[in-house]
Amino acid sequence: MNYEFDFMGGSENSYVFQTINRIVYEVKFIPTPYLFDEASPFASYVYEFSILVADNPTDLEPIFDERTSYTVAAIFTEFYEQNDELITIYICDSSDGRQLTRQRKFNYWFYFFVKDDFVKYDDIIRNIDGEKYPVALILKEQNPYKAQIIGEFIAIISGYNSDK
Repeated sequence: MNYEFDFMGGSENSYVFQTINRIVYEVKFIPTPYLFDEASPFASYVYEFSILVADNPTDLEPIFDERTSYTVAAIFTEFYEQNDELITIYICDSSDGRQLTRQRKFNYWFYFFVKDDFVKYDDIIRNIDGEKYPVALILKEQNPYKAQIIGEFIAIISGYNSDK
């Protein structure tokens, strides 16, 4: 049901696929060891998850394509097969003010496609103007550092938001 995809690798652990409409997507897992204390036992397992339109020869807004959702889910699952200690952070793009819509769509996608052995913790970062930026922490249920990771994530977000 999903499109074929290629693991391109590189420093951003990129995966690439093309849709039937010739739109090329790049799914990245960018190392983010600095999010938590770099001395923590899980710092080297933290990645930022992003989905980008790499090429759109149609110059039109990409239309909904169910196979794209299945493909991103397959990529996500393949990435996590490497190690149960992997952690991803997803920050909804806010460049056009539609971050809350993206959060809703991401939540739907996550709960529909991702297996039950994942845990997702959602929070909101607020800037000085009160603008909201949804962020999600995703890890495997069996991650041995699960409680510590979630606790530190909450502390980071709380610390950031308390300054606003």
